Amino acid sequence: IIHNKKTELLKSKIGAYMVDSQNRIWIGTGSPDMFFDGYALGQLYQGGVVIFDGDKWEAKNTKEMGIKSPVITRIYEASNGDVWMGVSSVTPGMEKAALFPKGALLRLSKETGEWTDYRGKEMPCIECHFVKGFYEDPNGRMYFFAANGIYYFKDGEFISVRKDNPDFSFPYGRYITARFTDSKGNLWLAAPARVARYDGKNWVSFKRKNGLPSADFHPAGFYETPEGKIVMTATNGLYTFNGNDLWEKEKVKFIFGNVRLDEQNRLWIPTYKGLLIRDGTEESLNKDLDKIYSFMEDHNGGVWALARGKGIHRYKDGSWQTFDKDNKLPADRITMIYISEKGPVWVGTNKGICKCEYE
Repeated sequence: IIHNKKTELLKSKIGAYMVDSQNRIWIGTGSPDMFFDGYALGQLYQGGVVIFDGDKWEAKNTKEMGIKSPVITRIYEASNGDVWMGVSSVTPGMEKAALFPKGALLRLSKETGEWTDYRGKEMPCIECHFVKGFYEDPNGRMYFFAANGIYYFKDGEFISVRKDNPDFSFPYGRYITARFTDSKGNLWLAAPARVARYDGKNWVSFKRKNGLPSADFHPAGFYETPEGKIVMTATNGLYTFNGNDLWEKEKVKFIFGNVRLDEQNRLWIPTYKGLLIRDGTEESLNKDLDKIYSFMEDHNGGVWALARGKGIHRYKDGSWQTFDKDNKLPADRITMIYISEKGPVWVGTNKGICKCEYE
């Protein structure tokens, strides 16, 4: 089943998605048109969100939320039921190159059902409008990672983490390439030559002197071992935190994306030469599966591997199955994947969304 702008979606391109506490799927859909084409057609700021409750789709344009902006970059539901959104008039990462850069934060109040937009003088800096991610700490405090830093929301104001932690050394939010919450509730952030940890009270930052790779080897993500050790993936290897202040390196050449430790404790390592699977002391390399950047597990013991520009591969019972534009998907470029509790997999592409059934 394919859904695109010819059916329920406002646009076929997917900017963000979220599954809320009521198991509704929120999909940010829209894209900035070319300026002159969009201006001539009156569609420069088309975009918004569609909500799927399991039976029907409900579309809401960003103009109804109080701002004309075509791209929903992030969606997050807080523990109090409020829904936060980051919106932008340009493709994320292209703010400085845009002719008319514009961004904002939107909040849908669970209590009142009204939208509030935060922009302009309400934000601590110009580049803070461009949100890269949301985080809620164990105390219910909302954080957001913006192009110009890390901020939290308190009493209707946005406050910089640096204000409370003058010695906190971490680059701008635009450089954050990975985030992870471990089994103890610690938040980990990674950027070139930097890692930050937040335990709900204090922020700690790590640099190259702590064993981290140089800025030439970007971090791709984190995972936690069964023993509780934190491992960071970088282009040139795996870095294990020793629990104090040192990161110890295991050299693995040319890692393409973040690794995955599955429920069977198999380690899936995407390299430029293919997919490396480590099962205990045994290793196998599948050279046909390259450019893998993310993994997910379904409820039937299958592992889904997302390939950049090459669709999705599913591993089950020792064999692989490929889904791409030649095999049921609208396109090869994957923008989202969600495995529902009832079984179906929702796959978003740059040409629409489809629901996939599997065994």
